[in-house]
Amino acid sequence: MELETLEDLRKAVEDSDGILTVSMRDVRDAYGVKKLGVHVRAGISKALRGQGLAHYPPELPEYQEESLRVYKQGTRVADLVNAVLTPSADTDEQLREWVGGEADDVLDTIRELVCSRGGSP
Repeated sequence: MELETLEDLRKAVEDSDGILTVSMRDVRDAYGVKKLGVHVRAGISKALRGQGLAHYPPELPEYQEESLRVYKQGTRVADLVNAVLTPSADTDEQLREWVGGEADDVLDTIRELVCSRGGSP
């Protein structure tokens, strides 16, 4: 995927129903830098928030080959991602309501996916 600016990334996320997995290389290039140092990653994270976007993992990957999930804040997708990433009885109930009778299987699958990516719910 070729993204020239973070605005292009925002548009790509919007065109993908509010969520998109991209490489750090694509995000780095859209930000207009060559390296992914700690301060650059912090700047990217802040710039994404300025575009109304959030990302997972919360700590941006340091290698360009790694992927991250970018999603539009204030959307149902963001609500779902935040519910998954904020483990509590309330968010479990919220997830159950969203998925109906398949809640336990879906929650188990989500936990497996998040934990395999370095999360800790």
